[in-house]
Amino acid sequence: MSFPGYQFGLQRPPRATASGRTAEDIINDELSARQRAISLRLAGRPVKHICLALSRSEAWLHKGWDRYLEAGPAGLYDLTRANHNVAQRIPPELERAILSVRRRLQAHATPATRYSLIGATAILAELKALDIHPLPNPRTLERVLQRNGLTAPRVRLAPLLPRPEWPGPQARVANELHEVDLVGPLYLKGSGHRYYIWVGKDAFDGAVCLRLAGSRRMDEVLWFLGECWKDLGRPEQVQFDNARELAGWGPAARTLSRVMRLCLRFGVSPVFIPKGQPQCNGSVENCNGWFQEPLFQRRFHRPGDLRRELARLQEAVNTQHVQPRLGGQTPAQHRRGLRLSKLPARFVVPTERQPLAAGRVTFIRRVSVAGTVTVLSQSFRVGKRHRGLYLRLVVDTGRGWLTAYRNGRVLKRWPYKLLND
Repeated sequence: MSFPGYQFGLQRPPRATASGRTAEDIINDELSARQRAISLRLAGRPVKHICLALSRSEAWLHKGWDRYLEAGPAGLYDLTRANHNVAQRIPPELERAILSVRRRLQAHATPATRYSLIGATAILAELKALDIHPLPNPRTLERVLQRNGLTAPRVRLAPLLPRPEWPGPQARVANELHEVDLVGPLYLKGSGHRYYIWVGKDAFDGAVCLRLAGSRRMDEVLWFLGECWKDLGRPEQVQFDNARELAGWGPAARTLSRVMRLCLRFGVSPVFIPKGQPQCNGSVENCNGWFQEPLFQRRFHRPGDLRRELARLQEAVNTQHVQPRLGGQTPAQHRRGLRLSKLPARFVVPTERQPLAAGRVTFIRRVSVAGTVTVLSQSFRVGKRHRGLYLRLVVDTGRGWLTAYRNGRVLKRWPYKLLND
């Protein structure tokens, strides 16, 4: 057999060395040696001559020749040494138990499971409660659900552009930060009256407080804060949006609203997110988006019916929803060993205007194109070089200052005297 243009010499191929060589170079040299050996064998060269020229053993040559006869040139590439017979990760009985728990939770057939989560964390918590051993890890549960077509495939999205750093408060323990938001208006069947659901959520452990209100007036807000502090305890900070019933409006806002004064009176620092950016209240907004679908699948004729259902929803979230950051515990389990500063159950929160107390009111604001920020219906100039950035502006009622912070450092400070009327 002849190969035009190919000269059969007995030159040794380059040998791989330990110094200065990459793994890819070594693999390529080995593949080249096998290809040379097969070419020489096809040309009729003796086995001993080929082995001498390539400095290889006869066993090596026969192995390569057999692989060539079986698979052709593709058989000369390295084959994986991985075990092709991978043992099953979990027993079939455990997999059936996982699928049964998932179907039970997903059915939402009873009031106890009406607001149950159905993810791997919730399934793992139920398996643990049933004393099933050994427990699979969450990733194994996700693979079982995916293998059985019970999860939606992940979609790879393009990376987002970088955004300005968010200087808002971070929760590291329970009752360090509560987020408060409003859902509504809602209408009961056969009634044109507007109702609202006030939602308070602990940003760390996920505990919630839900109440139905007949309006969104400031008196209702003060009542809800009292109810929330009875259920969850008083937080160090409470975060709001900039609705009128919370922050006030017009020139009167400069004297601090009744909501702010109540918070300061009870030792709670109010925080207000940037205007028009509800995503900055992300924890409570996610909660609002989740519970509305299962809650409003039912129709309610009387306010009492909706109040009872909200109590059932609150109980389910606090006692059934397992939080990964709590080590597989529910908010209620996590809070059992904590000392929480709760208001007495019969305490009546005052709704009248409270005297001004010493404390700090924080506003997260984004600098405008003109280099200004707006706090309590007043504009303050910080400079155009900071436009587009988020600043933390703190009203210190005790010292009478308004201070702008950027990255934890004082950027600018103005006198801000408030009358204690």
